[in-house]
Amino acid sequence: MAKFTDLEKKNIVADYVNCQNYSEVAKKYGVSVEAIRLIVKADKDILKKLEQKKEENTQTTLEYMQTQHETKKRILDKLLKAIEIKAEDIDVFTSIKDLATAYGIILDKELKVLEIQRQQMDTKNNGVLDDLMEALKNVKDTKQ
Repeated sequence: MAKFTDLEKKNIVADYVNCQNYSEVAKKYGVSVEAIRLIVKADKDILKKLEQKKEENTQTTLEYMQTQHETKKRILDKLLKAIEIKAEDIDVFTSIKDLATAYGIILDKELKVLEIQRQQMDTKNNGVLDDLMEALKNVKDTKQ
């Protein structure tokens, strides 16, 4: 296995966290996939780093989705109108099933975004509740 400096190992781990692909990182550094795998697995904080990256990606996607709210509304309006028109006059090129599928996909994604937002709010609220419970416990302990 090739010898890497500590800085190179950190860069390898960072590259892996970004792409999560051993082969891609191995090609970049000109070493075997196994060498990259060993370096990554030696990093004790890798799971924490991967979870942080996943959270960052989720947050970025949610922020982008929120900026596209008006665009999504316009598209959804057009799809609903198209479904209504097709329901009255189905042609050979597009079936109502195709339009309903498109509508279902958009609705499904919107519900997933709402679910993720709700989970994040629940997590934040649980943190607040935990802090409140700890404060109440401390008040109780000081009174005794």
